[in-house]
Amino acid sequence: MRTRISLIIAALLISVNALKAQLDLNTAILHALESNRNIQMSKNSVIMTENLSSPGQAGLLPSLSASGLIDYSNNNIRTQATGSYVTNQTDGFESKRYSAGLNLNYTIFSGFANVNTYKKLKTNIHLANADSKVQIESIILAVAANYYNVIRTEDNYNALLESIGISLRRYELAEAKNEYSGGTRLNLLNVLVDLNKDSVTLQDAKLAMEKAQFSLNKIIGWPLDTQLVLNKDFSDRNNYQYEELKSKMLTQNYELSALKFREEVSMLDYKIAKSSFYPSLNLGSSYSYLRNDVDNSGFDLNEQNGFAVNLSLSIPIYSGGRKRAAVKNAKIRIENSLLQTEELNYQLELELLTAYREYENALEKLKMEQSNVETAELNFELTEEKYKLGQVISTQFREAQLNLILSKNSYNNSAFNAKLAELEIIKLSGILLNQNQ
Repeated sequence: MRTRISLIIAALLISVNALKAQLDLNTAILHALESNRNIQMSKNSVIMTENLSSPGQAGLLPSLSASGLIDYSNNNIRTQATGSYVTNQTDGFESKRYSAGLNLNYTIFSGFANVNTYKKLKTNIHLANADSKVQIESIILAVAANYYNVIRTEDNYNALLESIGISLRRYELAEAKNEYSGGTRLNLLNVLVDLNKDSVTLQDAKLAMEKAQFSLNKIIGWPLDTQLVLNKDFSDRNNYQYEELKSKMLTQNYELSALKFREEVSMLDYKIAKSSFYPSLNLGSSYSYLRNDVDNSGFDLNEQNGFAVNLSLSIPIYSGGRKRAAVKNAKIRIENSLLQTEELNYQLELELLTAYREYENALEKLKMEQSNVETAELNFELTEEKYKLGQVISTQFREAQLNLILSKNSYNNSAFNAKLAELEIIKLSGILLNQNQ
């Protein structure tokens, strides 16, 4: 029996000691950001937006085009004068025409539509960057949460591993009492049942630890079966002040920044729509060259070239109400953007206040859990000594053992919850990226 139990414990230990790859949180975040496809697409969107944010795309620069033409014809011509019965026949009458030209067009005034379009294109860059930062924040938060979850499950596993060692010692004592000092067979069986329960619980904890590592590997972008050893030496928690966090949130939160940039885009769309009521003034200039070679034309050379300049003015008078409707809708979109910003401000303040209270509560619980662990350890040590001396029964020893394991697991879970709450408040306040750059 003792040999079988030892083999079970050894198998569980071997599967854990096989872990090899060292990893810290910053490295995990870097790998995730490099491999995550959403981040790559987000970065590409920023680049595409930058490519479109030039003065030429907004119509602020002139356009220049070149054209050329070669026209050749070979015809058979028959002519007959009015009142005459004589028909003239000419075969193979050739005609050649060559032309080339340069055309320059420039919009001098368009009701500031091109100016506001250029401003909109520039604002779109800021908007794309803010959206990209929101994506990056979500990845960092997910990596950190999974990273700390692996640590939590490992700590829980180690606590249960320590517990099963206690159960094994308890079984050895019960077996010795049964053989040499009059212990009952029933007590030995009860101890064996507890040991088997602990083995099952340890197996479940091992599975939970492996699943946590699979999730971390997935979000990092590594093969799922990559074995990890995490660096648990992460920085201590800071003393965050709510008012300071709220102030930073209003200026640094990327969701809020993105919405404010959308406000600017809506305002510029409104100005662009209004520009359709203004007259437009366009300047055009061209250079052209033309040459005609026609058989029997009477000219050895027939060509012309020269410059032309034109100035055109267009004044809108009536468009069936389309322009007025576009302006009204653009104004409504501005109002909606302002309402969305107000709503997001309110929602973020609620989330920050809730997360901050959860963070404070988690830290207080962590202190109490630490005290509980110390008390449970002391209680277990005293109970174990009395158990060896026969002063307490087996069930009292088991109760002290379970209290110790429960207190350690509770502490690990509270530490994990405190870290999650901290991550949430620094994300809401917009300082998450600054801490990971």
